[in-house]
Amino acid sequence: MLSNVQTHPLSFRAADGTPLAGTLFMPTHPARPPVLIAGALAVPQRFYAPFAQWLAAQGHGVLSFDVRGIGASRRPEHRRSLRGLNADLITWAQQDFTAAVETLARQTASPSVLVLGHSLGAHHAGMTLPGTQARIALLLSVAAGASGWRSWAAPSRRRAPWMLHVAGPLLTPLLGYFPGRRLGMVGDLPGPVMRQWSRWCRHPGFAAGADPALVLGALHAARFPITAVSFTDDEAMTEDCTQRLLASMPHAPSVLRRVRPQDLGLSSIGHLGAFRASAQASLWPCMAAWLSTE
Repeated sequence: MLSNVQTHPLSFRAADGTPLAGTLFMPTHPARPPVLIAGALAVPQRFYAPFAQWLAAQGHGVLSFDVRGIGASRRPEHRRSLRGLNADLITWAQQDFTAAVETLARQTASPSVLVLGHSLGAHHAGMTLPGTQARIALLLSVAAGASGWRSWAAPSRRRAPWMLHVAGPLLTPLLGYFPGRRLGMVGDLPGPVMRQWSRWCRHPGFAAGADPALVLGALHAARFPITAVSFTDDEAMTEDCTQRLLASMPHAPSVLRRVRPQDLGLSSIGHLGAFRASAQASLWPCMAAWLSTE
């Protein structure tokens, strides 16, 4: 642990009373706006801990958290199975993400926060409640996109039909949840999340195409600036996917940064590598700079 950063496990509740787990990384002398890390689908907050500690050492108060059913927010009654957990992607965005924004703002006495959304985490900002969107000073979208699976990068595109058209539809109703951890696919997901995410991924327009009445209002209400980072070797999200994500929030001013690992002296980054220790010397300072609203 970095000597000028204190780490505090937090427990907080969503508006419906669901308990959630987070970790607050606070520098001794905070000098920059607070940052909320919203993780990728089924990726627990502990994955982001090294980056969060490093970012806090740069002067940001940082909060990482797990949405319900994931990581440290997976309740004891759901340790063996997520069967019976009635939560979908909108629940995560409008209940859990909202609670995390409010918690970080309260803990840092800040009226607004910066959001670093990794993959699905970027969608939380776009689909959350208007009051929560109003507290977002900037969204740094990392390796995120909004499109059907046929537009994904080749490695993920080849696996998608098996997961979205076979394993998901067969196993989710049978077990009451998606056992992705045992299958080596994404991770365990609540049944409503898997059904909704699969439906979105099967539609060329992702959520905006599959569930326009559910998400378009929030997506079109977004006004926060977005810096979107796309990696040339991402095995899931292509540049086209990221451009579609930005297009889905037409009133949010945005800039797209296309990053080649070789330009940073890295052999690879991929979909998850931006938060691994190998990126600390070269990519992490870039992401810290992109979190600036100036």
